Amino acid sequence: MKKLFIFICFFVSICPVLAKAESVELEEEYLKGVYFIITLGDETIVKNHEAIFRLNGKIAYCLEPGVVAKSGYYQVTKGLSGSYLSEEKQRRIEEIGYYGYEYPGHQQREYYLAAQELIWETVSSYEIKWMTNLNNGTQIDVEKEKKEILRLMEENKKRPSFHLDTIYVYEDEFLELYDHNMVIEKYEVLNPHFRVIDQRLVGQGFKGPMKVEGRMKLYDKEGTLLYYQEHSQKMATLRLSDIATFELSIVVKGVSMKIHKVGEVWNGIWNTGELEKQTGVEFELYAEEDIMGHFDNVIYSKGELIETLITENGYAETKKLPNGKYRLVETKPNDGYKCSEPVIFEINEFVEKDSILEIKNELSTGTLEILKIDEAGFPLTDVVFGLYSKSGEKLDERITGQDGKIVWEQLPVGEYQIQELKAKDGYILDTTKEKVKIKENQNTILERVNVPLLPNTSGKKGSFQILFGLFVLIISNQLLR
Repeated sequence: MKKLFIFICFFVSICPVLAKAESVELEEEYLKGVYFIITLGDETIVKNHEAIFRLNGKIAYCLEPGVVAKSGYYQVTKGLSGSYLSEEKQRRIEEIGYYGYEYPGHQQREYYLAAQELIWETVSSYEIKWMTNLNNGTQIDVEKEKKEILRLMEENKKRPSFHLDTIYVYEDEFLELYDHNMVIEKYEVLNPHFRVIDQRLVGQGFKGPMKVEGRMKLYDKEGTLLYYQEHSQKMATLRLSDIATFELSIVVKGVSMKIHKVGEVWNGIWNTGELEKQTGVEFELYAEEDIMGHFDNVIYSKGELIETLITENGYAETKKLPNGKYRLVETKPNDGYKCSEPVIFEINEFVEKDSILEIKNELSTGTLEILKIDEAGFPLTDVVFGLYSKSGEKLDERITGQDGKIVWEQLPVGEYQIQELKAKDGYILDTTKEKVKIKENQNTILERVNVPLLPNTSGKKGSFQILFGLFVLIISNQLLR
């Protein structure tokens, strides 16, 4: 008994006056036919009827073997720092209590007894027995429950096999990591790109480097509380304060290809030879072959659309692409421009990270041809025509040659107007402005007839001659249309 007195005095002497907090009444449920005997060597320290204790509705365990737990109200503080146990013992006791009676599937008296016994063994060198009777009862065996609690505690130390690893992936790669330690299902993953399926961590949709973190699932997220009363047993409701976690690093590999989109600059119908950056040009990026990932998986199948790109101020940039061949197809050029030819390019270890594909757009053009003839179908030379924009701005002026033709090649697609400005000598001038529409890669031909003036026997152009000439001109143009 002397040793018990020293043990009690030690706890009383080192415990400070803890800050007063809420008071909680102790609930006691004495177990029928369950008694404990605490011994040290051949000496019996204490024996008594065993009870399940509850404080605040939670299972409470005794921290001081041999000290009486008095009824009444207890003060409460957070954590076990007031117990003056070492940090290592505090963490161990928390784990024992967490995996004890309240752990899912452990709601039997043997788990309560096993947890209490492990706690007393942690804080003292006493031996504990559970008996059905203090005198001639039989021993209650809780070794199986003790081993299960210790197994779960050992399991709690395990982390997924990929804990602290660095994993290299591509942006659209499907990542699947198998946990060889078989504990990942006990963790919740704190990253929206990942989820746990069976014993695998799976994820997809990586845009940049990231940390993936996980935390062990808890059946109760409340913390450990220490309860005390003067001259009474210290008790605790036990939860994990050192929660198991894991983390791994994700590094996104691949090369982004930058597209530089420029278009020809025209001044009216003339190409200036300059280029300008174009906004709003759309591209589609396809896999030219099966593109493989880091885990022998196909990320993009041959012919698969990978992404759609739209230029902004002349530039667009692909996602980070794995090694392989790709096809870039322009699908929507700016108004008036031709689609560029598809571009095949390859990503490999020799491609620089800042590689640029410059793609030039040519203006969509067509051809306008004017054929000037007389009434007999012979070409007329020296006839002057003006070319005007849709709004009436004069763009160019040309003269028919020996073949009676004027040809404007590479006219930007759109609407124009033409007008005869000077007729061949001896022919009537047609001053009508005519609208004409130029289409891409098409040759638009306008055949026009000039009517000769009537002979003037008086040396003067009479009104009848002029009227007759105009009549013939109108009839001729109508017949040719």
